[in-house]
Amino acid sequence: MPKDKDEIAGSEQSKIPFAMHPRVFAALGADLVTSDIVAVIELVKNSYDAFATRVDVRFATDSAGRPMLEIEDDGFGMTRQIIEDVWCLVATPFREQETTSKRGRKSRRVTGSKGLGRLSSARLGRRLEMLTKTKDGECWQVGVSWVDLSKAASLKDCAITIHKKNGSELKNESGTRLRILDLNSDWEDRKSGAPENKIDELQEGLSRLNPPFEKFDKFTILLTRPGADSKPTEIEPSDLLENPVYRIEGSFGADGKLTYSYAYKPFSGSGRTVRKEKRWGIVLEDLKLSLKRARLGDTKQSCGPFSFEIRAWDLDPESVSEAVQQFDLRKKSAVRSEIRAFKGISLYRDNVLVLPKSENTRDWLGLDLRRVSKVGSRLSTSQIVGYVSISADSNPGIADTSDRERLARNGEVEEFESLLQYAVSLLENERDQDRAKKEPEPTELLAALNADKLVRDTQDLIREKASASEVLPLLTRFDEELQRTRVRIERTFSHYSRLATIGLLSQQLVHEVGNNTSIIHEFIQVLKAHWAKTGEDPEPIRRTLQLAESALASLQRLAERFRPLANRSFTRGKRKASLKETVNTCLEARKQEIDRRKMIIELRLRGHDEVQTDPGELYAVFINLLDNALYWVDRLPDKRQRLLRIDSSSGHINGRIECGVHDSGPGVPKTDHEKVFWPGFTHRPNGFGMGLTVAGEIVEGHGGKLRILDEGRLGGASFVFDLPQASN
Repeated sequence: MPKDKDEIAGSEQSKIPFAMHPRVFAALGADLVTSDIVAVIELVKNSYDAFATRVDVRFATDSAGRPMLEIEDDGFGMTRQIIEDVWCLVATPFREQETTSKRGRKSRRVTGSKGLGRLSSARLGRRLEMLTKTKDGECWQVGVSWVDLSKAASLKDCAITIHKKNGSELKNESGTRLRILDLNSDWEDRKSGAPENKIDELQEGLSRLNPPFEKFDKFTILLTRPGADSKPTEIEPSDLLENPVYRIEGSFGADGKLTYSYAYKPFSGSGRTVRKEKRWGIVLEDLKLSLKRARLGDTKQSCGPFSFEIRAWDLDPESVSEAVQQFDLRKKSAVRSEIRAFKGISLYRDNVLVLPKSENTRDWLGLDLRRVSKVGSRLSTSQIVGYVSISADSNPGIADTSDRERLARNGEVEEFESLLQYAVSLLENERDQDRAKKEPEPTELLAALNADKLVRDTQDLIREKASASEVLPLLTRFDEELQRTRVRIERTFSHYSRLATIGLLSQQLVHEVGNNTSIIHEFIQVLKAHWAKTGEDPEPIRRTLQLAESALASLQRLAERFRPLANRSFTRGKRKASLKETVNTCLEARKQEIDRRKMIIELRLRGHDEVQTDPGELYAVFINLLDNALYWVDRLPDKRQRLLRIDSSSGHINGRIECGVHDSGPGVPKTDHEKVFWPGFTHRPNGFGMGLTVAGEIVEGHGGKLRILDEGRLGGASFVFDLPQASN
């Protein structure tokens, strides 16, 4: 007869023990460690944690002539008690409790904490032979057969072999030698026809364990390739990596303040260096378009302080050729291969590599995907070598996942990655300035194609009965000049083709924004009507709809800025616009930003008020100049007064009105006075560099000129332009 519910509910509770099959050793080694390269790196990191100053990675053969891998260091070594209580305890909390290792007066933050690193050897080979010795202590040899462990009936039957040795085989007075036998894979990869492919990748991975351009604790890694005649090679960077063309280095402090310096050092010619600071509020403002504000701290960063250094190179054919000549490299491919060994940004915790651990995770920061939106200006992973330093104490929220291939997702990590991308964008903006060159007028270029002088000089030599060898240098010089001119023409027409596409891009922008915002606007109205009918007023939904409407208005304002360039069908000069009304409309549109910055606005609109310009065009000119002023004035120290003046008066040319927008910001360096009007040129992180280009094209379309004054009237930047006065 079945038991009733009460009898079942009152039954006696019991426990079933949780158990693991010995196959867990092989499974953890083979599956948790993602590749052979990562496995070797993890074992070398164990040597670092043992306070080694040198570690040798050797590909050799055992007594039977079979391939084996040796990893030997001069670290602490292990006592029998450590072997028994720590090394044989999988997932030991030992490193979580002992976070630093000490040697004399020196200390080193350890990199391991999960207690799984030793299982990397299970991925690499079926047997492990370990020889370890402490200073003034005994030497022990440990043997492990991962295959036998996996075949055991239970964990109780799993054991290693251990016996005492005299230690003469070890090269140092203390240290550990791992000998991995019966390798699971062929490192020489003979089948692919590329015998050193995998070992090359290992060398690149090992080279990233220490930052390539800054040495901390002495930690030398040497690699010996297969072959009886192979000699140990120290892993170290090249001269090319030590001499980048572009470099930015700096730090985010505990208060969120960013301090950095940028250096431009071309292979030929003069460079420049700048040093800048940005308080946390400015960083927040710059990031507001690319990151939700809720993820950032209002007063300081939440991810903790960190430092960075990022180096970059141009990889166009001309730049690569210069690098080959500068560093006496044998071929052009050597430039890319040297950078490729360290490419991307490497993250170090307490001076030891966290990311990337393999080729697949070089772009863990997502720079290549980000570059798609602005090809040319933005840097790809293959162009940069970066280093970021964090500490376990100051950045506890930045942790890598168990497979050591990425960072665990949380708010601190998202903020950290956004700040790193911000640092890259600062490097890109400075690089754009140094890459930009004055584009020559087409007439200057075409003059170089004239061969009249060549003909005259050649005729003179012929009359003088000169030999062919004397005529040849004239032809050679002319040919060289033609080649230089060809490059300049290509660059110049590329520049003007970018200008020519602005109208097309503007048409696409206005069309897409117009179509999509109308749909979104209709959707918002339907939602508002629905909630009005229900009589409910849920605060979260109302707040979300307000944010959506605000974002929609921002998109529409963006489209309005570009509409004059997109709409070429109307005839210019047929409509009139009021300066006073347009300026007031712009100020009202930016009232929130003006109030937040506590800007003092001064209007000096004198004389005739109307100009013979389409109202939308006039708005686009003023709103772009106003946005520029608002952005840069906000970069002033808190104590500096924030002033903005907009004025107008009769121009020097009869029938034209001159207008000006002046601010008290940091101003524009004189070296950039011409460049600021070029398409794509910008100092603003996440900026497009199109605002002044758009405004300038509109003014020029009405026979005027947008220019910047050498000396700003309020101590910052002063932009002035002239437009035709409206006829009565």
